[in-house]
Amino acid sequence: MAKKKEILYHVIFWVLFIGMDQLLEAVTHQNQNPFFWTSLQSFAFTFLHFIIFYLNYSLICPKTIPYKKWKLFAVAQFLLILLFPALRYFGEEVMIYNITGMHNYSLDSRNFIYYIYDNSYYVVRIILFSVVFYFIKYSWNTNRQVTQLQLEKKQAELQVLKNQLSPHFLFNTLNSFYADLYDTQPKVANDILKLSEMLRYVTYENENDMVLLKDEIEFVQHYIDLLKRRFDDTISVTFLYPETSLAYRIPSLLLIHFVENAFKHGVLQDEATPVVINLTTENNQLNFSVTNSFEKSEHYDEPGIGHKNIRQRLALLYPDNHELKIIEHEKTYHITLKIPLQQ
Repeated sequence: MAKKKEILYHVIFWVLFIGMDQLLEAVTHQNQNPFFWTSLQSFAFTFLHFIIFYLNYSLICPKTIPYKKWKLFAVAQFLLILLFPALRYFGEEVMIYNITGMHNYSLDSRNFIYYIYDNSYYVVRIILFSVVFYFIKYSWNTNRQVTQLQLEKKQAELQVLKNQLSPHFLFNTLNSFYADLYDTQPKVANDILKLSEMLRYVTYENENDMVLLKDEIEFVQHYIDLLKRRFDDTISVTFLYPETSLAYRIPSLLLIHFVENAFKHGVLQDEATPVVINLTTENNQLNFSVTNSFEKSEHYDEPGIGHKNIRQRLALLYPDNHELKIIEHEKTYHITLKIPLQQ
């Protein structure tokens, strides 16, 4: 929900809320209290509603509802029910009393149980309003995100279609090259096979949200092998990964972004500072890191579109259960990624 529209809705709500309360007070009571006391009491009572409303709307609901922490949510609502009369008592029966010498509740009505009971209507009412407002905002934002993702997916699919040159034709052609060169130039044939597998992976596996970890690792390994061939095996890179426990699933084409970034910006031909890619799995969690050195004149565009898209994707897939750290030292660039693994 746009901020200006959200503010407008809240202003309209509070105008109606305060107006209805004042109208009800005027109709049901003949207020004979001094104007100064009435003004102080009315302001304090309204301000208390503000506090409870926005404490729930801006703090409690966002920390519990999106993550389905219903027990914590229920406990927080109960505490709000107790907080409202406590703050009202302090405001009216202590602060305003010290200023005006007048109580709002009689002595008999100021006992603990009755005071909470008498205020329960007001606090439950404002709590319900705040929860309803938050659910409206949450649903609005969720629907907007889903719509945006669907639009981006359609645009990406359209772009893929525009960029495709009959994948079957490419695969068949590459396979023909592989067959022709298999006996005479096995190294070239092997590279063609890797390239064919990479194209097939990008073309078809990209349609799936989740892929096997072993397939993603194989794709990264092929990418590294082809780059080594391109630079006549002069680049220095280490790729470490486990040989077992690779039946997990991860989002497709997630890791290659960081590997590409390292090769694009890193110093590749210094054996003293190789590109180090490390992947481990432990306790159903993927730990992935890439470290590379770079020239002082080289600048990483960390807020660029690539990193931005990765962060958005991770935030949608693992909203409260992932970690992406990007650390840039004077001559070293290091990323670490941690995400939960799926079977």
